[in-house]
Amino acid sequence: MLRIGVVGPTFPPIEVIGKVARRIEEKGYDSIWFPDHLMGWFPQTMWTPDIVGPIAPYSPHTFFETTLSIAVASSSTKKLRIGSAVTEAVRHHPAMLAQSYATLEHATGSRVILGIGAGELENVTPYGLKFEKVVSRLEEALQIIRLLWSSKRDELINYDGKYFKLKDAVFELPPLKKRPPIWIGGAGDRMCKITARYADGWLPFGLNAEDYKEKLELIKKECTRIGRDFDEIEKGMYLNLIIDESREECLRIMKAPIIKAGALLAPARIYKELGYNHPLGEDFYALTDYIPAKYSREEIMKTIELVPIEVAQESFLWGSVNDVIEKLDQYRKAGVQTVVFWNFTFLGDVNKIGSSYRCIDQLVSSFKE
Repeated sequence: MLRIGVVGPTFPPIEVIGKVARRIEEKGYDSIWFPDHLMGWFPQTMWTPDIVGPIAPYSPHTFFETTLSIAVASSSTKKLRIGSAVTEAVRHHPAMLAQSYATLEHATGSRVILGIGAGELENVTPYGLKFEKVVSRLEEALQIIRLLWSSKRDELINYDGKYFKLKDAVFELPPLKKRPPIWIGGAGDRMCKITARYADGWLPFGLNAEDYKEKLELIKKECTRIGRDFDEIEKGMYLNLIIDESREECLRIMKAPIIKAGALLAPARIYKELGYNHPLGEDFYALTDYIPAKYSREEIMKTIELVPIEVAQESFLWGSVNDVIEKLDQYRKAGVQTVVFWNFTFLGDVNKIGSSYRCIDQLVSSFKE
């Protein structure tokens, strides 16, 4: 068995969130997830009708607020798990995260998941905040959230960290059943160790099955070192997906400009392994270096011309339904229990909206069986 979730709608009309959540619950999906972004991953200068067709009127930077999206999705569903994929503690103080997600536990009937990571430069620096020491900041935030959630009534809470401080604070909102699970997004060595110490789930992005297994072993070793049960942690994977009944159609879609722009998110390491240089720099890493909104159309179009198709193929989980089932089985054997898809298929060809989601429905049916 493999549990399957998808990224939910991020732009108006807001009623679509409830409709999509209800529909995927009825089809047997496990979860729906909402990004926490102010800026999207595509430059708005290339988000034009000739490239993205009829979805051009909505900017690639159009995002509903995450916790409200979770609440809307919960109002139309009964069993579906609903999470953030993922938030961070640069724009959000950990005490506010603790309160928001404790509130969502009540609103969702204990179905909410707090997905959290170190954050992305694009959502921080343009808004006047400092993107520095973000992993250390995340670790302190996790300590504070756990501290607040475990506090007793009338208890004064103190915390003296480098980035956050609490002095005679209180947290009096009781759990409905138990506090929301915390899933950590990130696959660096230090993030894996933080996952072992603080997380109920792990949701890294873009690893192949071999790398996933290697990083999971690091988490397991850290669990052993600190005396924690490794099996307490749910093993997830976040994947950008291109899927169609025809493998050849997927190859065609990956040549589309917007998909090649998506391949810019692949780290420079992937380019080097395939014998290329990343168009945005030999050490480029999107989470820490990329602010898409600042690129002119001329700049981004020249840049994506330098993206090889091999990198696009390495950047996405792609193929026919049978191809993807085979690849997902490799992830399952590597330890993955839950996958979350961001469906990129229709960005490359808007005519694939319905067919691509029908293909994902087939994946759900296949792994339920």
